[in-house]
Amino acid sequence: MWSHILKQQLEVTQEEFWNCVREGQLPDRGFEPLTAPPQSLPLFLLRELMRLGVSEQDALTLTPAEAAEKRADLLAGAEGAV
Repeated sequence: MWSHILKQQLEVTQEEFWNCVREGQLPDRGFEPLTAPPQSLPLFLLRELMRLGVSEQDALTLTPAEAAEKRADLLAGAEGAV
C-alpha cells in the first residue's frame, strides 16, 4: 500500500520521498519553482505621490521604502513653503 501511494499518488520514488522529509529537498516535478514578485508599491502611496506631483511612471520605479522617503521629503518641502 505504501509503495502504491508513493508511486501513484505522490509520483515519487522512496528515495525522493525520504530526501524531501529529512532534508527538505523537493522532488523534480519538471518545472521551475515560482519566485515571489518584487515588492510592489501600496496603492495609497502611489496615489499620494501622484497627488504630490510625481508621475505614475516615476513612482512605480521606486521601492516601497524609497516611495515613503520621497513622500516624506515632498511633504516636508510643502510644509516649508506654506
